[in-house]
Amino acid sequence: MASAIDQKTQVSKTISWAPVIAIAVFILAPQLGLAAYAFWKGDAGFTLEGFSSLFESSAFFDALILSLSIAIVTIFVLILVLVPAVVAVQLWAPKLQGILNVLCTLPLVIPSIALVAGLISILSTLSSQGRGTFSNSLSQALQSDTLPITLIGTYVVLCLPFTYRSINAALISIPLRTYYEASFSLGAGTWKTLMKIVLPNIRGSIVFSAFFTFALSLGEYTVAATMSYQTLPVYMATLANSDFRASVALSLLSNIITWALLAFAMYYSDRRVKKSSKPSQSAMDQDAEGEGLDNNQLPVSSLTVTPHENTKETNAHV
Repeated sequence: MASAIDQKTQVSKTISWAPVIAIAVFILAPQLGLAAYAFWKGDAGFTLEGFSSLFESSAFFDALILSLSIAIVTIFVLILVLVPAVVAVQLWAPKLQGILNVLCTLPLVIPSIALVAGLISILSTLSSQGRGTFSNSLSQALQSDTLPITLIGTYVVLCLPFTYRSINAALISIPLRTYYEASFSLGAGTWKTLMKIVLPNIRGSIVFSAFFTFALSLGEYTVAATMSYQTLPVYMATLANSDFRASVALSLLSNIITWALLAFAMYYSDRRVKKSSKPSQSAMDQDAEGEGLDNNQLPVSSLTVTPHENTKETNAHV
């Protein structure tokens, strides 16, 4: 009987791994094909021709610099706008949290091409007022080739749902009002509290949001191509017409960098969560030792504390 149960359990485990293996094959097989084509050239064998021709092109570096500039500015704008807004709503206007939630998740149901079409229509209307007018000058400034504000704003909107969810969940998990009132009673202002108290407690969420935004901004094609900006993905598609091996090498390099950034963001976020949970556990261990109790003798309910009690205990031991 026991052997039959063990056999069924083993079969269930094997079946549960089948979808994971299928997804891994679906993701890794194209990447292996890219790597084989980028590093192997028929009878010539191993080659770095695709990468060498890529790094010799000035157009590649122009596209790379533009994409990096857009990604970095998008990160700063998104974090600087979103974090204070979510903190303000949770502290002083909790009734507006539902409205903020709807506004921040709305881009999920709006296709990016529809968003760009509406933006282009607005810019065309501003430009049609004629040269020398304020609206025409504003339209030209928003569409600057060196730092396209329209593209940055579009990326901010596209990244908003994911970053909002991450930051909002991090703020809910800490006693934000307690932190603010304690900091205010010690003479700190709102911005000092935000910089010295709030941001360090949600650092993992901010880092994850920043890397996610960077990855999306670096790899997005549809919006940039529709608005005629020569970003890295647009350059990659253009390069395929003249040097397909170099475009494959660039695609492989872009995927590796993007995956590495997301993996680091997830690792850093998990590490911050585990690190923040250690002080409270050590505090409970010290209390148990002071009373002459062993952790194994404690009831399960005594290990369950609310976030507020956890914060108090952590601050007391700090």
